[in-house]
Amino acid sequence: MTAEAGVSGVGGAAPDLGTLHQFHGMQPVLPVSDVTRAARWFRDVLGFELDFIAGEPPSYARVKKGDGSHGDPVYLRLWQCNTRGTPPWRGEIVIHVGKDIDGLHAAYVKRGVTVIEPPISQPWGLREFAIREPDGHVLRFCGYLP
Repeated sequence: MTAEAGVSGVGGAAPDLGTLHQFHGMQPVLPVSDVTRAARWFRDVLGFELDFIAGEPPSYARVKKGDGSHGDPVYLRLWQCNTRGTPPWRGEIVIHVGKDIDGLHAAYVKRGVTVIEPPISQPWGLREFAIREPDGHVLRFCGYLP
């Protein structure tokens, strides 16, 4: 199918809404037990910036890393909710890193981050490692192999 056919719906095909509406980013929302604590952890331990925190008392925040100078910024939204009694979250978020995956891993280890998978070079061309943040979410950091 051509891009034109996908956008116009020619031939009975559904339009490609992602292209038509120019989807260009994603901001995962992580449920957390304490949004202020979570935002501080992402800022102080992982090196993100606090983009905003909302509510009184705070119940929603967004952290950001990057300014667009070497790829799109990474945004994560933090939503305070009651996580007691719910099954553990089993997904993960993948964050692409431009350089020095091993150096980033070493810096996080020095900061006491819980590493669940040490750096490994994958056959699909990425070097990656995974951590668990205090609310149990998995963050996988990866970069292309040279």
